[in-house]
Amino acid sequence: MARSPTITIFSTNPLGIQVSVNRGPQFSVSGASAPNWSPGASVSGGPTWSNDRPAPNVLAPGANYLVVTTSGRAEPADLTMTLPRSFQWNSMQIYIFLDNYGNVSWVALNDGQCITGGLSWGAD
Repeated sequence: MARSPTITIFSTNPLGIQVSVNRGPQFSVSGASAPNWSPGASVSGGPTWSNDRPAPNVLAPGANYLVVTTSGRAEPADLTMTLPRSFQWNSMQIYIFLDNYGNVSWVALNDGQCITGGLSWGAD
């Protein structure tokens, strides 16, 4: 049986964010620190992994739904994170990017290697 990967969620935004995975409880991710823009990591809670299917606060292969909330933004940002089914995760790092237009993008890495992501571009 495959072991569950460690999951770390990072924010590249200077403000801390709150994240909900698959309608689970919100958890905090600290903001990136200037001037080097080192991404902030989860400071409380965070999702676990299932090889079966997504569930509240559980990531799994297939479509996962995240709600990202940050200070100074009237509405939360929704994103769908589709993770490959034919891949063995060891150590998952998820980077969340927010822009000034309400767009949210993400990249998922395994052991530091880019595996998948979803980009949403701001104003042209």
